[in-house]
Amino acid sequence: MSTPDGRWRLTVHERDFTTTGLPASSTGIAELTDARSRRLEQALNTPAKLTFTVDGRSPACAEVAELRTDVVAWRSSAGVDVPMFRGVVTQSEDVVSEQAHAVNFTCHDYLAVLTRRYLTANTDLTYTQTDQDDLVVNLVARANTITATGGHAFGPGARLPVAVALVDPDGRTRGVKSGELRDRTYPGGTSIGQAITDLAAVISTKDATRSAYDVDVGPSAAGLDQLRVWYPGRGVNRTDLALTYPGNVASFTRAVNSQSYANYVRVIGDAGSGTSQVTADAWNTDADGGPVGLWAESDNESDVSVSATLAQKASGYLTAAGVLVPSYSLTLAPGWYTPGALNLGDTVSLVLDSGRLHVATTVRVLGINHAPVDDLEAGEDIEVTVGRPRLDLSAMFRPLRRDIDALARR
Repeated sequence: MSTPDGRWRLTVHERDFTTTGLPASSTGIAELTDARSRRLEQALNTPAKLTFTVDGRSPACAEVAELRTDVVAWRSSAGVDVPMFRGVVTQSEDVVSEQAHAVNFTCHDYLAVLTRRYLTANTDLTYTQTDQDDLVVNLVARANTITATGGHAFGPGARLPVAVALVDPDGRTRGVKSGELRDRTYPGGTSIGQAITDLAAVISTKDATRSAYDVDVGPSAAGLDQLRVWYPGRGVNRTDLALTYPGNVASFTRAVNSQSYANYVRVIGDAGSGTSQVTADAWNTDADGGPVGLWAESDNESDVSVSATLAQKASGYLTAAGVLVPSYSLTLAPGWYTPGALNLGDTVSLVLDSGRLHVATTVRVLGINHAPVDDLEAGEDIEVTVGRPRLDLSAMFRPLRRDIDALARR
């Protein structure tokens, strides 16, 4: 008897520090059959996060250990369990009373773990006219071979179950490199994960209307997870699909926020040893005399000392911020979604008709959140965020970094 489509399972695995990678669903040390309030959050260029609650007095819960175990979320599709997420248990909260003991767990994927890997050399790491694909590959290799002052190597504990994969917008293996050549200087103490996502946010050297690439970590059913570098970006134009209300959208929220808009951007870099401050500016014609007037924004990139790099950052910021675009949070109709029906990064038609809103536009899928039903029957609630990419990818990681850093201070 096959597993119903849409049914979710959570399995617990000891973390892997070999070159083997992720074990199959049958090799976990426990299955969290009583997990409830399960929620998987996925967004562009952002570490995926899984949260769930289990009975703290159950035998399976005793197998879950902070930082020592991974949790894998599997979703059945066509009778086969497909891994949707794999991540380290990074946070827990026990809520105990005479009647019950509940544990709330939070897991982050290995893109988040990369933000806790730092360059440890006393000298700057410099790349000159290096393809951005090679730069990412080299940074990930350094994350797997961390050494302390004096040459002490952290192995095998430094090894991550991740391999870089160069992919096209549709996820297929990319046979050629990007051809985007970058000059970068990273001082000691730079977060490797931060460097990878910051580079994704800068403007493309070939197309000033888009950023360098998209990046995520895709779980594997048996092997190493893939740190995927999507070039020229993630997702394809979907002419076969429209999200409509009424229709396959059950409900939605529309939001417009002026804080996400700027038509003039000034970025401040490293002051260096002299008195001059490295700066870069970017603006569009609306700032000069458009109907909305001047809306300025300033950003601080104190680790950047190269003028050309700073200019790329300013242009990338302006490309995202220079158009005031509403964002939408859509709840899909029950039973409509299947894996692949809608993917992160896809560009789709959006048609919404309600009251003052008569929307007929094209949007990009920025996030997909899965909330399987708590009674463990087949089914799930799907929330989709569409609109435009967020402005500052590094800002996405600051709350996450604060959460993870708190673990190190205990």
